[in-house]
Amino acid sequence: MVQVRYKALDAAGRFSTGTMEGASEAEVAERLTRGGHVVLETASGRPAGEASSLFSFRRAAGARDVTTFLADLALVLRAGLPLDEALDLVASEEASSIASVARDLRRSVTGGAGLAEAMGGHGRLFGSDVITMVRVAEAAGTLDKVLRSVAEARARSERMVETISSSLRYPAFLLLAASAVLIFFLIAVVPQFAGVLRDFGAKQTGVVGFVLAASDFLIAEGQMVAAGAAALLLALLLIFRRPEARARLASLLARLPGLSGLVALRRTTVFCGGLATLLGNGVTLTEALRVLGDLPGATGAELQRVGEGVRRGKRLVEAIGQENYLPPLALNMLRLGEETGELAEISRRTADFYEAKLTARLERLTGIVGPAAIVGIAVMVGGLIVSILSALLSINQLVL
Repeated sequence: MVQVRYKALDAAGRFSTGTMEGASEAEVAERLTRGGHVVLETASGRPAGEASSLFSFRRAAGARDVTTFLADLALVLRAGLPLDEALDLVASEEASSIASVARDLRRSVTGGAGLAEAMGGHGRLFGSDVITMVRVAEAAGTLDKVLRSVAEARARSERMVETISSSLRYPAFLLLAASAVLIFFLIAVVPQFAGVLRDFGAKQTGVVGFVLAASDFLIAEGQMVAAGAAALLLALLLIFRRPEARARLASLLARLPGLSGLVALRRTTVFCGGLATLLGNGVTLTEALRVLGDLPGATGAELQRVGEGVRRGKRLVEAIGQENYLPPLALNMLRLGEETGELAEISRRTADFYEAKLTARLERLTGIVGPAAIVGIAVMVGGLIVSILSALLSINQLVL
């Protein structure tokens, strides 16, 4: 898919510009023509508000901006404004990063396109789940209700992500602080004693020898080490900008002892919460499973096989059970939902239960990891200091 900028005349003869996502410029031009536009010019480009260059200083619109935009748009639509006026009003109130997207949506809507089709031009920003639900809502005439429901679901998901992020920040800070202390110790403190140890012919074996060798290497090759670390960091940033790389990393983390349980809880929460939102807003089960495969944390490969099983006539619970995708309790809850015809409501309750369980486990993990990291740092730095002091004491014994 490419991002295509266009200039065209709408059905009323007004000049309009915007961006759309499509397979090619020709495909975008054809879609505009079907919507009643006279295409004047097309060119490949990046839509306003989407992912910007890695070195761009302008903040691109993000997930929180989209959530706020959807909530505000739902509020304005409930007040009775037409869609084009609602988009214009929201664009005047939002931050510049999402306001440009809102203005582009308005241009497409006034040109005859539906809101879902207009959002398709910013597919990476809104996501297939939002676009699918908006398309269903437009057909059912419940756009304001669906937008409010989607915004609430996204807000819950963002709170969960924030909980996970905050649980990881403290251990990550401790790790960085420990690395900085270790590097400072090796390049500033150890050289003060290295000359004395070598002058007196102290044995440089074991821990002392390793510490002295590491110190010499960092001092001699410090610039090369720094450049290598910077290059590695940049490469990782570029690699993990790709969804495939992030999915692969999540798959690897899911196999690590201690993290597999957290990943399973996160996956269950994402799946059940997304399923509840999609089904509750009129999306069919097969389409909901297809959309859920694109959500972060939902493990798309396994969901694809679940979706294939459902399309072949299997019950949802049967298809999930064959893939061992959800824990037994969640599976039994969904079975109850299928049998009672309340799958959306029971999926929501299941998601709330596992979200609370995930939050509690993260809090316990943070309470353990923080003190453990502090003890580990103290042992590491203390061990280095003791090794150097032991070597100095051995020199004093030789002199005496």
